[in-house]
Amino acid sequence: MNRLFIYFPCLLALVFSSCEDDDGIGLSVQPDEDFLSTYSARVYCSTGTEKCDSVLAKSDYLYLGQYADDMFGITRAEFMTQIDGRLGNLQIPDTTVSNSNSVSGISTGILNAIDDHYGNISSIRNGRDVKVDSVVFYIQYSNSYVGDSTALQSIKLYELNKTLPSMNASFSNMKVEDYCDKSVLLGKTTYRICGDKTIRIKLDDEYAQKLMDVYVNKTISTQEEFCDLYKGFYISHSFNEGAVITCTSVGLQVYYSFDGDIYTKYDGRDTVVTGRSITVNGRHINPLVSSFLLTANKGVNQVNLFSHPDLDEKLENLKGQPYSYIFTPAGLYTNVTIPIEDVKDSIVKAVGAGNVSNVMFNSAKLKFPVEKINWKTYLSKTPNAYLMMIKRDKIVDFFYNNNGPDALESFVAVYDTASASYSFDIAFAAQQYLKGNEQVFDDLVLLPVTGMSAGSNVCYKQTLTTSALRLHASDEKNAKKRPSLDFVYTRRQ
Repeated sequence: MNRLFIYFPCLLALVFSSCEDDDGIGLSVQPDEDFLSTYSARVYCSTGTEKCDSVLAKSDYLYLGQYADDMFGITRAEFMTQIDGRLGNLQIPDTTVSNSNSVSGISTGILNAIDDHYGNISSIRNGRDVKVDSVVFYIQYSNSYVGDSTALQSIKLYELNKTLPSMNASFSNMKVEDYCDKSVLLGKTTYRICGDKTIRIKLDDEYAQKLMDVYVNKTISTQEEFCDLYKGFYISHSFNEGAVITCTSVGLQVYYSFDGDIYTKYDGRDTVVTGRSITVNGRHINPLVSSFLLTANKGVNQVNLFSHPDLDEKLENLKGQPYSYIFTPAGLYTNVTIPIEDVKDSIVKAVGAGNVSNVMFNSAKLKFPVEKINWKTYLSKTPNAYLMMIKRDKIVDFFYNNNGPDALESFVAVYDTASASYSFDIAFAAQQYLKGNEQVFDDLVLLPVTGMSAGSNVCYKQTLTTSALRLHASDEKNAKKRPSLDFVYTRRQ
């Protein structure tokens, strides 16, 4: 993965030499007690803003829309998705259907309008009377969005011509052209964030009937067979800056009816039910019209696509500021350099090289003060609840495998409103460093995560919603606001 490093001026400071430091912080020694000597010290860490070329596309949600921020520029969210074509027990009936409110073996109720009003239905001839009315691609979204909800936006729908890769191989910078011929448009629509939280795109009649025939003729039996015919869809944002929405459900709604050869008897005469609501002798007859859903569930491959066309230009304007930044879903992280070698040198100086193995870290708190976001933006003014520090080469595996923080290569901190900061406990990792694991603090980055309950544990997911965080950097004039590591250790006599 290529990376662009943008280091804002960062000074590395080490405070060991004297208890007369301006902040009153330095190396201190507690009186011997039970043959133990306790020491404490502080070092300052360096940080920088780093832009990755892509982020892992795995997420519980899909995102759609376009949003413009005055500091980070345009964020465009699109996606590609497969559809689950498996309908369980659902099938078009090929035998005579008896007089009943339910149809045996049809879980979603293809003929849910059949009731006593109809009397005996004599025949539904092997599905040949099934007619597709329409197929609608739908997108349902939550109340969670970033941007202007009143802005009119436009999207287009295309069909994929190549199977999507598995989720562990999907990244946000995938080339749409490798999976989709955008010369063939299936449908388009405009929308504003509305009350029913649903966007609908009607597909053309030819495509709709082709899809319906798959089920009427029973030409598929597995998801693999379905994906061979329907490899998925690409939803493109067409124009206008508005809002990025969080999509909770996408899929196809298939509407169909039954024409001809469906008879009911009323007053000695036959009435043909054509699939539309009718009234017979003053009695309302429910229509023989129904629908079924083909959804993009968690069992199919989905890819979030994010682009930020003017981010590089915006980052140029941020150079020289005493801050580091985190911006999602742009893959804009803060990298962290901990002067752990200086920490070890100070320990050696304090206890002697021969006594390092007798040193035990009582605590090691890595603190990152947060600068209030005060620019004009739709972005949340409240910092993310959780912040993760992780080795860069472990990011993909961590989220793909739903790992938990191990306090060695991955750490999680909770935002503290009182101190406006995040604090990481790195005592275990520091101890491992003293034992010879010299790479434990190499190549660390900060990124926001979302905490989700998983039984008695908390599972952390990468945050792909549009959000920003500004951290004080190590060249901040106020030393209390700099990223710092406070540690306490004990030497056994």
